[in-house]
Amino acid sequence: MDYKDIIDLPYPRDDWNFLMKHPRMSIESRAKIFSPFAALRGHNAKIAEAAERHLEDNRDEKMLEKIDF
Repeated sequence: MDYKDIIDLPYPRDDWNFLMKHPRMSIESRAKIFSPFAALRGHNAKIAEAAERHLEDNRDEKMLEKIDF
C-alpha cells in the first residue's frame, strides 16, 4: 500500500469536526498520564540505599581519621 490516495490530504487538526471529536489535551493532563509510570520499579529506593551506605562509609572513615592510635 503506497497511500497515494491520502498523501496530499490536509492535516486533520485543521478540520473543525476533528477538533470537536478530539479536543486538545492540556499539558497538565498529559503530565498526569505519564507521571505514574515507573520503568524500573524500586530503582529510586536502591539509589537512596546506596547513597545512605556511601554516607555511612564516609562517616566511618572520617571517624577513624580523628582517632589517633
